[in-house]
Amino acid sequence: MRILMLLRPDWRDLPGGDVVQLQRWAVWLQELGHDVEVSDEVRPDLRGVDLVHFHNLSRANVLCETLEHCRKAGVATVLTPLYWPTDEYDCLGRPGWHGLAAAVLPANLRERVKAALRVRKQGGSLWRSLLTDVLEISRRFLAGFDVLIANSLAEVDALHRLLPTLPPTCIVPSGVDAFYWSDDRSLWALEGDWLLPDGNRLRASSADFEAARPIPDSQREGVLCVARFDPQKAQHLLIQALKPLQVPLTLVGGDNPNYPDYRSYCRRLAGPEVRILPRQPVGKLKEMYQACRVHVLASWYETTGLTALEAGCCGARSVVTSRGGTREYSDDLAWYCHPSDPRSVRRAVEQALQAEATPDLRSRVRRGFTWEHSTRSLLRIYEAVAAGRINEFTTMASPPACPDE
Repeated sequence: MRILMLLRPDWRDLPGGDVVQLQRWAVWLQELGHDVEVSDEVRPDLRGVDLVHFHNLSRANVLCETLEHCRKAGVATVLTPLYWPTDEYDCLGRPGWHGLAAAVLPANLRERVKAALRVRKQGGSLWRSLLTDVLEISRRFLAGFDVLIANSLAEVDALHRLLPTLPPTCIVPSGVDAFYWSDDRSLWALEGDWLLPDGNRLRASSADFEAARPIPDSQREGVLCVARFDPQKAQHLLIQALKPLQVPLTLVGGDNPNYPDYRSYCRRLAGPEVRILPRQPVGKLKEMYQACRVHVLASWYETTGLTALEAGCCGARSVVTSRGGTREYSDDLAWYCHPSDPRSVRRAVEQALQAEATPDLRSRVRRGFTWEHSTRSLLRIYEAVAAGRINEFTTMASPPACPDE
């Protein structure tokens, strides 16, 4: 099967979990013997392509032309939406004047303003974007696919609230990088590779994966949060929530160019017990996961919450937001918090700090959340789409079984 993985146009300037997921699937599809290409073109060459896999519903307004290009060519299309409604975050979570403005704007106008500001940064027309009905474009975009591939049942429910009648929809859970749960260095190298739009493969260096040995649980200390600096990730609220505990807190992540001042805002709120670090190499990141006692991801929403699983695989207690699909990934092996309530965040962190045993998230990941498991489930859906049998695999309750299960 020849598969085209479609990157959103701004993937270089704003890398994120959607791009990582696309790349992990791409290299595993190649490993399993399929012909895979990656493209960020609006009108990619579709000769010989059996299926195009789109990612990220939030870029519907710029990907509609590509979807129409595929439909005219008669090529099957699937979408991984990575969707969660932002209403709660927009009205309650944005700091400063952005939050005040979002709280009073109707949902449709709020989405238009957000899209317009994003387009303006890319040199597009601000006023044309303001006149565009973003929610209606998202609904039409969703309806145009042969299949939707969600990461959780919670995401499917959210999509149904946006568009009550969806195309056939399946669930394929995301994976966790083997570097955090396996000792197999060949897996580390495979999942560190990236396929580039020019057809080349960017190979990972073995030096990238060096990490210190884990320290005894009794010597773990402090709280860690690994996430890009973005109000949606709520680092400023985490700083405020944990201030009464006076526990060491380390925040690690790159900057979101849409919020260039957010890191400085967090620094102004931080006391002497808070360290703020830039994005770290994966080896250093694993070392930090292995040294902290608790990892916190108190975002306004997470489709999967993969850094929480990475930290859990390295032996940290995991505190994660209750918003999104996180419960389907961490189950009862994490402590959950509500980002709008500092007491909820503080209580969950206190409970995790005091827990005697480390929840065995590594075993859970090995059983069902590896990239190989995820890609094998994805392939079954691709094959069903190609054979016109997708309704046999459509599910609203559980992911398709992997062939070896």
